[in-house]
Amino acid sequence: MRYVEGLLTPERGWFHPIERRIQQAPGIKNERILQMELLEDGTVTTMYEMSGDRDIIEFAAEHIPELITYQISSMDDRILTFAHVESNEMLTGLLELPHQYQIVPDFPIEFAGNGSIRMTIVGDEEQIRESMSAVPEGISVELEKLGDYAPENERLLSRLTDRQREVAEIAVDMGYYDTPRKVTYDDIAEEVDVAPGTVGEILRKVESRLLNALFR
Repeated sequence: MRYVEGLLTPERGWFHPIERRIQQAPGIKNERILQMELLEDGTVTTMYEMSGDRDIIEFAAEHIPELITYQISSMDDRILTFAHVESNEMLTGLLELPHQYQIVPDFPIEFAGNGSIRMTIVGDEEQIRESMSAVPEGISVELEKLGDYAPENERLLSRLTDRQREVAEIAVDMGYYDTPRKVTYDDIAEEVDVAPGTVGEILRKVESRLLNALFR
């Protein structure tokens, strides 16, 4: 089984109006799409992971006409939003590709800024390539990786935010988790340009998320 990881960028800056509304809300950021499904009636259910102020997200949700129903919950430093929405031509076209080409999108899908998403598609290599050429008009595709599919490590790391992953990788590279330990929070803080206390807080959250994922 093969996979392709690529960057999909909508020319207009968003795939669905719900994303445009979130982009316009102050202090709110779309982090990941945890799940998304095209229903038989043409509507879409999705679960977003966001960061920011929950009250602002709820206010924004109340002013999205395409939103049928929604639920919002907070978990640690994340905000999870389930949404049932009216689809549009672009989103429907994307979500029909897995059925047309027998491929599987590997969730979560990461938001990469400027409305782009970074996603992984799993399946037969030829089918994957054909599906990429059938992406709806108005979306540019930049293929970044191709290889054999081995999801375990990436699935685990996908539980971390970009910042958590960055700090954790630097901590590992510098020897924080070596025995004996080679560096302190202060050393890492100089490298990532944050306070030592912030480094400690980030690494504790990393450890908590990864250990909970492993043993629960």
